[in-house]
Amino acid sequence: MKKTKRKPDSVFKEAWDNMSGDFSRLLPEKLRKRQGKKLYFILFGILELVLLGAAGKYLYDWLTG
Repeated sequence: MKKTKRKPDSVFKEAWDNMSGDFSRLLPEKLRKRQGKKLYFILFGILELVLLGAAGKYLYDWLTG
């Protein structure tokens, strides 16, 4: 039994495919097949950064009291 060596895809391509699949499960049904997914991803990313930044600021203020 001889195994053929297949060149693996790029790590970045695999990560992008995994991330896209995960995000498509989170998207509302209307946006799953639309081209407007990019805008949704950008807005979701900005919202996530703002929320994490605000939570981090309050946590830092609380810890440094």
